Amino acid sequence: MSKHQRAAVRELSDFGPEILDPNTGEVFKPIPVVVEDVAVGVRAAVKRGRRRHAWEGVQGITPGMHLAALAYQQAWEHLCDGKGMGPMPWGADMGRGLGVTLVTQERAIPAATVYRRGVQAMGVIASEGVVRWVVLDGRSLGSYDAARQQREGRGARELVEALNRLAVAYGVA
Repeated sequence: MSKHQRAAVRELSDFGPEILDPNTGEVFKPIPVVVEDVAVGVRAAVKRGRRRHAWEGVQGITPGMHLAALAYQQAWEHLCDGKGMGPMPWGADMGRGLGVTLVTQERAIPAATVYRRGVQAMGVIASEGVVRWVVLDGRSLGSYDAARQQREGRGARELVEALNRLAVAYGVA
């Protein structure tokens, strides 16, 4: 452990603006969290915390664009994990019960279809650029602009345009 890390261990706690890993002494920035009310039944609501998406708060993003970004992100995650996009009515998940046994590759086909449709709608440059940076990797638009050495705010415009094309392709615009 270096001298800088030991100093951080003594000065910081988990209640400040930084989060301290007690095992390594490393200091991390906190993950932004959104607290929202979720309906439970007819008359009750509970508060739920969820991780804030990197594209939330960007000016010009509509609820349809938000839904399209969530669907695109879910398709990517399921494609990488080989889970697929939900149950398939003609097959059993693990080979038990009625239906056809689906291997991992077959279960990922619906996710690949959704993801491919999104890439085709946005274009390869947007899908591998700002959308991958913000939606799939969860990094900030400011870091995207800095990495691309472009004027601040240009990444936000590119993201809004790409998500607009994605929302139209997914039919949620």
